Amino acid sequence: MKHYRSLLLLPFLLTGCATTDMQGALDSLNGLGHSIGTSLSQAATPASAANRNSLLGTPLHNALRQSLSTDGRAPEWPKVVISNLQIPADQMTLTRSLTLKASDCIRFDAVLWHDAKRSERFSNLSLCAPELPKQSNNFVLTWKSFSISGKTSGQVRTDGPTPPYNKLPSDPAMERWLMNQFGLYYVGSLLTLVGYDPNFTVDDRRFWIRNIKG
Repeated sequence: MKHYRSLLLLPFLLTGCATTDMQGALDSLNGLGHSIGTSLSQAATPASAANRNSLLGTPLHNALRQSLSTDGRAPEWPKVVISNLQIPADQMTLTRSLTLKASDCIRFDAVLWHDAKRSERFSNLSLCAPELPKQSNNFVLTWKSFSISGKTSGQVRTDGPTPPYNKLPSDPAMERWLMNQFGLYYVGSLLTLVGYDPNFTVDDRRFWIRNIKG
C-alpha cells in the first residue's frame, strides 16, 4: 500500500456580527490548506487509470495552457465545461473522515471548445484521489466568489460556448460538497489539471461546471 501526502482544506467559521474583526477573518481564510496525511488503500496504475476513463488521458489535460496570454488579457479559447458531475455520496456528509481513499472518484461529462464552432465531447470521465495534485486549493475560495466577466448566458447554464454568469451551479448539493472541503479540493484539482493558472485571475471565462447530476 502506498501512502500519499494530500492538501485538504480545513473548515473555518466567520461570525456574522457587526463587531467581527476583519483581520481575524482574513487570517482564518489564509489559514486554510493545512497539510494532512492521506493514506490511500491502493495505488493507481496506468492501466487502472485507463480503465476508469481518466481525464488525464484526454485532451482536456492542460488544455487551457495551449493558449496563453501574450498581452495581459485572458484568451477566449479553448474552454472546458464540466457537466453531469457525480460526487461520492459519503463526501456530502459532515461525518465523513477527511482521509481520501483510492476509490474516491468523481465522474462527469465534459466539452472542450477549441473555438466558437469546434468542440470535442467526452462522456463518463473520472478523476480519482491518486490523480489529484498535491497542492493547496485555497485559490478556489477566491475563484468561485467572482462571477464570469463579459458576455454570459445569465442564469441559463449550458455546455457552451457562451459561459453562464456563475462558475458553479447554485445547487444545495454543490454547497454541501464545498462546505465539506472535498468540493474545494476536487474543484481546485480540476482547474489545475485543465491548465488554469490561479495567479492569472482575469482568466475567468474558460472553465465552469454546468450541473450536478441528480
